[in-house]
Amino acid sequence: MSLSEDIKDFALDLGYSKVGITTANPFPEYVAELKSRYQMYSWFIEGPRQLMKGADPRSLMPEAKSIVVLAHDYYKTSFPEELLGRIGRLYQARAYIAPPHRLNGARRQLMKEFLEKKRLQGAGRPVHSRTIVRRQSRGGNLWTKHFRLCRGKRIVHCHRALPRDKELEYDNPTMEVKCPPKCTACIDACPTAAILEPLKMNPFRCIAFNTFTTQDGRPGISSNIPPEIRRRWEDGFTAAISARKHAEESKKIESLPAAR
Repeated sequence: MSLSEDIKDFALDLGYSKVGITTANPFPEYVAELKSRYQMYSWFIEGPRQLMKGADPRSLMPEAKSIVVLAHDYYKTSFPEELLGRIGRLYQARAYIAPPHRLNGARRQLMKEFLEKKRLQGAGRPVHSRTIVRRQSRGGNLWTKHFRLCRGKRIVHCHRALPRDKELEYDNPTMEVKCPPKCTACIDACPTAAILEPLKMNPFRCIAFNTFTTQDGRPGISSNIPPEIRRRWEDGFTAAISARKHAEESKKIESLPAAR
């Protein structure tokens, strides 16, 4: 078994659903995209995460030669019925800032220790994973978002990209988007019209952005939520509750014994 195969085998054994390996070459198309959206994302581009540097993994780690990409499908996890529709599965699964004593945090730490035992040194922090997923086929159609919901099929992944200092066996790049032609499911479903067009979003109209990103004191961002967004948010939330109640009532009716 080669080193690359060993890495993938161990990651899958830990519970990651997909593993891929790509080069540590720069991502000029990502830089061009950031520049084209500077007006909407200047707060993020100029922020502490230094997105422009992340577009060139070697600016964070000069000796980087490979990037190991890990994907965890948190949608397969079981969640309490009473919390579904109220708290996102991503947060219930603790998939973002995972505490080290919980499963997702322990999985990351075990993977880090495994790579170090294999004498694969890494950067101090992971690079921008969603862009990197595009360049290796294991991520496939998951590169643009954390999730894809289309024609009743859900694929929900949280990605993590880890630069390493050795050349490995690289997967073939997948740059395509496999959404159905002319599909507008995400655009139609967004209650605040935050999705402008396929693959492009205005964060200032996004509910998630306005509930936590604008509320943590970041410079250059107002914590005030525009009235129009508030109204759309409330209307969308009310509709979601109504739909959930309707679904629950339908389940109760279906469970009733048939009339004789």
